[in-house]
Formats: sequence, C-alpha cells, structure tokens
Amino acid sequence: MAIDFLEHGISYIRWSLLIISADTITLTLLLFLSLLITPMAAYVFTVIISYFLLISTVIPYVLIVLFWLLGFRDLTRYSRRYLIGFIGSVITTSSYFINIAYMGYLMANELTGNALIPQPIMLEPLILTYNKYFIVFSLYLPLPIFASLILGVLGSVLSMLALYRLGGDFNVTRTRISALISIVGILTIEAPLIGGLLISIGTALLTLNLGKILSELSKVESY
Repeated sequence: MAIDFLEHGISYIRWSLLIISADTITLTLLLFLSLLITPMAAYVFTVIISYFLLISTVIPYVLIVLFWLLGFRDLTRYSRRYLIGFIGSVITTSSYFINIAYMGYLMANELTGNALIPQPIMLEPLILTYNKYFIVFSLYLPLPIFASLILGVLGSVLSMLALYRLGGDFNVTRTRISALISIVGILTIEAPLIGGLLISIGTALLTLNLGKILSELSKVESY
C-alpha cells in the first residue's frame, strides 16, 4: 500500500533527525563553552571540536545519510510531490562522500609524513574566528570542505522544503514551522553557535511533529 511507503519514509527520516539533533546539540554546547573561558582554553576546545567533527562525520553521519536516503526514497514512492526531498538527500549524500574522501586523504597524508599534499595546498582544514561573543567559520577553507559545505547546505534545504510541504499536506503547522527553523539554522551555519542552536531546535521539533503525523496515519488505518 502507498501509505506504507509514507509511514516507512517518515520513520526513517525521524531516526535521521534524532541523530542530527543529538550531534548538533553536542557540538553547539562545546562551542558555547569555548565562549566562557580564556583564549588559550578556547584553542584547546577548537582542537577538540576538530576531532569531534571528524568523529561525528565518520560515525553517526553514516546512519544519517542512510536513513535520509531511505526516508525520502519512500516518501517519493508515496507521492512525487516529495521528489525534491529525495534530490536533496542525494546531494547531501554526495556532500558526505566528498567530506569522507577528504578526511581520509588528510589522515593518509598525516600517516605518510605530509608526503601526499603539495605545499601550496596545505591549508588548515578548519578555522574558527573567536571573539568574546561569537564564533564563526572562516571562508578560508580547503576546496573539498567548501564544496562539501555548499552541497550539504543545498541538499539539506531541499529536503527540509519537502518536509515543509509534508506538514502542509497533512495540516500540521508545527511541522512546517520546525522545517523553517531548521532551514534558517542551515543557512546561518557560518555562525555555528547560532546555526547549531537553530538546527538542534528545528530537528528535535521535527522529530516530534513527524511523530504526530504518524499517529494520525495510525488512526486513519484503524478505521
């Protein structure tokens, strides 16, 4: 039945959103703590955050990408109206693999004593501009990270637009609001403390509100 695709798709997406929310909350908390301490300690936090980004990229995002793809695939099987979400999930997956390939390249280069990367390409993989009130990403990023970031933002926004449409189709206004909060967070990710907080809130609310749609579907099936 078509409605089975809808239920499975929403369930997969909820799992993905749950992992995103937990991961983003942890990173945002680390960034917030770095605002409350000395510049030297903030540097230590920056190093910790760099390693955290590597771990969070390799481990939970495998599940995020898998659930995201499966979820929007099933939503598209239910209705072509959600095709934009599947396209977004494919773009996000491309972003993920670019990031993984680059991280693997950096690790291999580290193990070989910087033999793989020519000197002109030796750019810092992550730069945080720190002051008393804000932490922002510098635009000075290696090309693979920059490409991954742009594709990730584009793919995520397209997928969130599909969830916004889903909320409208089932008349769940809170789902639409949650999707909009997530979109604003994604678009402001250059200021990760602000963007991370909005993404954390938006994805957590989306997880709950998509559950309400599932509950409504269960009621319909019971009649």
